[in-house]
Amino acid sequence: MEHITEEVVGKHVEGPNGEDLGKITAVDGGKAILKAKTGVSAEIESGISKDDDDRLTLEAEQIAAVDDETVRLNADF
Repeated sequence: MEHITEEVVGKHVEGPNGEDLGKITAVDGGKAILKAKTGVSAEIESGISKDDDDRLTLEAEQIAAVDDETVRLNADF
């Protein structure tokens, strides 16, 4: 994905293997803010960046595909 836009807000985030990681709640500074699903493994959470406010964020290069309901992360997230 080249740029993160407001159209991703409200979409569910899936890991590269289809695991449900949470939901995008906002876009700030070109990054998607993720509300992680309870129980997301520490390994998966460590692949997602944290911003200055300790929020989980996704950058455009971490996103492989976006459809009507889902943002899928690439294998290298």
